[in-house]
Amino acid sequence: MKFHIKSLGCKINQFDAAALGETLVASGGQAAISPGEADVQIIFTCTVTGKSDYQCRQEIRRAVKAKKPGGMVLVAGCYAQVAPEAIKEIDGVDAVVGNGERDGIPDIIVGRRKEVCHSERSEESTVIKSVSHFAQAVGGRSRSFLKAQEGCDSFCSYCIVPYARGRSRSARHEDVLAKADELIAGGYYEIVLTGVHLGAYGRDLNGLRLSGLVLKLLERPGLGRLRLSSVEPMEIHDELIRLASHEKLCRHFHVPLQSASDKVLASMGRGYTWNEYLAVVINIEASAPDSCIGADVIVGYPAEGEGAFEETLKRIEDSPINYLHVFSYSPRKGTRAYAMGDPVPGDVKRERSERLRELGQNKNLDFRRSLIGKTMTVVAEEKGGEFSGLTDNYVRVAFNGKNAAPGRPIDVKIIGADRASTTGIIDA
Repeated sequence: MKFHIKSLGCKINQFDAAALGETLVASGGQAAISPGEADVQIIFTCTVTGKSDYQCRQEIRRAVKAKKPGGMVLVAGCYAQVAPEAIKEIDGVDAVVGNGERDGIPDIIVGRRKEVCHSERSEESTVIKSVSHFAQAVGGRSRSFLKAQEGCDSFCSYCIVPYARGRSRSARHEDVLAKADELIAGGYYEIVLTGVHLGAYGRDLNGLRLSGLVLKLLERPGLGRLRLSSVEPMEIHDELIRLASHEKLCRHFHVPLQSASDKVLASMGRGYTWNEYLAVVINIEASAPDSCIGADVIVGYPAEGEGAFEETLKRIEDSPINYLHVFSYSPRKGTRAYAMGDPVPGDVKRERSERLRELGQNKNLDFRRSLIGKTMTVVAEEKGGEFSGLTDNYVRVAFNGKNAAPGRPIDVKIIGADRASTTGIIDA
């Protein structure tokens, strides 16, 4: 049986898709290069915005069009979890599987049976197994994701994720450490610790919290470096900030913001003010100089008037934030904000998004230029004969690959940066 997996949206989806691919190969399956060659096409969907839903439907229709006679199209992931009936209405879809049932996908494929799974069937035990038993390789063999947590309990007013992923639950720290040891023994230099709500790690286990897990990972013999995925600002406690200067912890912190207006933050239910957020990122910068600090920002939220947006723009401009992920608000049925409607016109959202993205690009360019002349360690990756690699502070540097071994660290002196790229030379 040949299969083809397409993953849309976040890195957690990529992780889950890769976990399934590993299982299918272990069961005798073979990954197909193109959808048209596959006996089974599997699409892992995203539902974070209305645009994500649209993109998923388009991808599903492309899969149906590419389906060969007797083939199968199976749709999984978050959009499949929250809107299974809408997906099943697309002609040619053979199965729709929610997040809680994804470990059953191989049986569904073998049995050729239709499956429509709703969000209330997202069972803890199924997801915990997925959390603890697999780590996803990315960037060739340069780094691997290690998923330690699933789900979210925050229920921010705009967010559909808790409905798609279920409540927060953590893998046992013993399982996480054992998997990390396997990855290190397998030659991975960098491990990326990830989760849907990583800062909530350990709350459900009455054991180690995130900072304790991070410390134990940093102590693993042979670890090159550890990178953290997104962590909420009020979950970056003093213990974690003290670890920011550890030589093996990447100076890269993605700290979701969503808005710099206190009025908007309160309406979103984010649980902090701008000044509280700012104190966190300033402390990170002080503890680990040259840290790259990123943020998510939503534009066009119903409570965001022009004044609130301008406040957000100015505050981010004056902050240590180095890059932005900008999203336009879209109402998600079932969330608290859905009842507020969608009063900000689309053209206003687009204009605000463009201004924020331009600001983010300028700040990131300034950050990368500040590194010129410094020697930094990158993990070498090769594609088409060209070499590049990520620094610990999340800068991709292109360099001459002479003497570079893919997947291994090498010191590179940064010599230039423009909007498109950052360049370096191997430091002698």
